[in-house]
Amino acid sequence: MQIFSSTFGRRSLLLGGAAMATAAAGCSIDTGTPSAKPTAAGSEAAAEFVFDTTGVKLPTDKVAFRWLDSGDLKAKYLDPVIASFGEQHSNVTVTYDGAGWDQVNQVVPLGIRNGSAPDVFALPQNVPPQTAIAEGWVQPLDSVIPNFDKWRAAFPDTALIPGIHVFDGKVYSWPLNSTRRLEKMLFTSTDLADKAGVDPDAIKTWDDFRDAAKKLTGAGKPGYLVTGDHLWVVAMYLANTAGWRGVMTDGLDMRTGKYSFASDEFISAVEFLKSLVADGSVVPGYLTLKDADARAQFPAGIAGSMFNGPWDLRAWKEKSPDFNFTLNPLPSPDGKPYHIPFAERGANQTWLYAKTPIPEVAGVILNYLGSVEGQTKMVELTQGTLVSMIPEANESVDHALLDPNAKKAAELARELMRAAPQLELRTADAGKIKMELKPVEPGLQNVMQGIMSGQLPDAKKALAELDGKLQAALEGAFTAAKAAGADADFQQTVFPNWDPSKEYTQADYDALG
Repeated sequence: MQIFSSTFGRRSLLLGGAAMATAAAGCSIDTGTPSAKPTAAGSEAAAEFVFDTTGVKLPTDKVAFRWLDSGDLKAKYLDPVIASFGEQHSNVTVTYDGAGWDQVNQVVPLGIRNGSAPDVFALPQNVPPQTAIAEGWVQPLDSVIPNFDKWRAAFPDTALIPGIHVFDGKVYSWPLNSTRRLEKMLFTSTDLADKAGVDPDAIKTWDDFRDAAKKLTGAGKPGYLVTGDHLWVVAMYLANTAGWRGVMTDGLDMRTGKYSFASDEFISAVEFLKSLVADGSVVPGYLTLKDADARAQFPAGIAGSMFNGPWDLRAWKEKSPDFNFTLNPLPSPDGKPYHIPFAERGANQTWLYAKTPIPEVAGVILNYLGSVEGQTKMVELTQGTLVSMIPEANESVDHALLDPNAKKAAELARELMRAAPQLELRTADAGKIKMELKPVEPGLQNVMQGIMSGQLPDAKKALAELDGKLQAALEGAFTAAKAAGADADFQQTVFPNWDPSKEYTQADYDALG
């Protein structure tokens, strides 16, 4: 089986508002840690990138181009590409600023007010795309990217989604990479496992993991690392291994259109986590630990094991080259195979400033970034940790440039993850519905913290109350959107032909009529 050779399916549903307020934060699709100081032309342009400027009238005077986003792994790709453009066009001073989400949240709104926003930027976390468009922050890409029709045609038919990337028939943003990647796999410190007599490859069931965590703890280090701000993600993934049909990341069962956090499968995942705490196997003070900080400490031996995604592989390799670990799929309750349903809407979107004085520069760079050649380079420069939504790009990579652990993570994602149906591909008015979705407080993140801390002793009751609030918010959004003239029928969230063990394809949408 080839690691980067299959057509990636769709992912997504009605996320946003109530669902992600469920978590009070997004999943770890993008950890958003700063990628170091802003860099300019010449900093990392080790590779040659060919930019197509055919028919484009680029500026000849001195101009400055700035790109601002949350940084992290994607900086390994964006930084050298943008720097290379500056090297090839000496009159253009370029800056890639991967400064983290705090900087994005502050700088972009201020730049909009002052008329000096970066030419390309990530939207602040509290600004929906519809708001940015309505307020005139951003502009569509259709007339900016050269040979736009050819550029768009390289993506799968369902890659650019109404209400996420496409608004009023215009493409405003696009997914830099796929979200078909497991946010939670089992990572185990090889050295600590050897010391404790634990074989990570033999951990297949929840009981296997519980026993291994006890042994690791008994050998001198906490057996398991989990953090308060990611308990909810861990619980969702564990519940999926038990057969729960909640779709990452909002937990809606797309077969019924219902939330089911109080289901037996989810409750069993919660009880499993509580058993690890009761065993004394969890890192002390885990409820106040921040996930990004804790993950960075894993190579130093903060714990023997953790459930983590692939985003730290590159950082661990660079900063802790002597750290040895194993990577395995999550255990399931009885060791049986499972599937993780997910919504493929892509990750790491950026937007073009409506008042940029040099849209031609942005267009040429964006044209390369989203091309088959550019997407192939993305996979290679991130050593396989980022995967493209363009199948041809994944098939074209030089496998010698990929990190073995990243390749294994990608392979596991292909084996275990299945694209679920999503509302945005059923109604073009999904964005209007989403705008009516009211946040639910407390969300899943706070409810999970309350359960684990003992403040909410009846987990089933607390989660049932959350289900009710989320359901009311979702149905209320449909009612409000319909009253405003949108194509909004709550039955659009119900996909009776969805089989969570299979990819949900365009043919499945068509079969609904």
